[in-house]
Amino acid sequence: MTVGGFVAMGLILAGAIFGFNLGLAFSGGMVVLAAGSILYQTSNMVHKYSTDQHVAAALGLFASVMLLFWYILSILMSRD
Repeated sequence: MTVGGFVAMGLILAGAIFGFNLGLAFSGGMVVLAAGSILYQTSNMVHKYSTDQHVAAALGLFASVMLLFWYILSILMSRD
């Protein structure tokens, strides 16, 4: 997950600097990475967070779900 996140950030940064489109394959890879992030955040909710840390747990899971939503939306919007 960490390596995938750093690779994605590097590709996003390179795309912003050099002005190229990342494409559909990148969006598909990000959907897989976001799905793994949702599983990881859910595991953290169960095993690491206590009952008084509900805001932090919900915020982490929300960020992962919104990442997945963003890239699914970008895949659907790229279809002609």
